[in-house]
Amino acid sequence: MKDRGMIKWQPFDSVFSSKKMIQNILIEKNKVIKPCLSEEQMMEIEAKLWEGFHNQVPISIRYFFHSQYLEKQNVMISAIQVAQKRMLLSDHSLLYFDQIIDITMA
Repeated sequence: MKDRGMIKWQPFDSVFSSKKMIQNILIEKNKVIKPCLSEEQMMEIEAKLWEGFHNQVPISIRYFFHSQYLEKQNVMISAIQVAQKRMLLSDHSLLYFDQIIDITMA
């Protein structure tokens, strides 16, 4: 009996390549455009940042990740660096003020 070797697996190769294409489409679909915040909204966000930092309460932050994706995280603020306009979070990550879209007290 003669084996067909790799020829018998060729139809399944198209399934794997289409899977990668579908993953790329889903990644592109999740990209969003960053909204412009008013001066009042930015001041409100900054006030909530300071309140969360001084009271050491967990906050829920929605922010832009890699300038294309929205992320939501429940954290506490460890430090605020005013000169650099950034903060250090309890998970040891840095987040810049201009990345933040919304903050709520958790």
